[in-house]
Amino acid sequence: MSTVLASRPNSKSPISTLEQKSNARAAKTERDRLIELMKSMYQAEHQVEFLHLQAEADTLLQELRTRTSQQQIADRS
Repeated sequence: MSTVLASRPNSKSPISTLEQKSNARAAKTERDRLIELMKSMYQAEHQVEFLHLQAEADTLLQELRTRTSQQQIADRS
């Protein structure tokens, strides 16, 4: 009786290994893009908040100057 050994194909052939590496690189690139997008969204939110605060500070400063000027005019009278 002769025994035939069935050879199992290597589960990690060079092609599948290359494909896995390529897929891993693509996933990392996609993940990096997503992270950069999220960072830019947060940066935009912070910029909007900063601009609102800056506008509010400018308004308050203008109001202070107006009141100071009005007070000086009232003191002269």
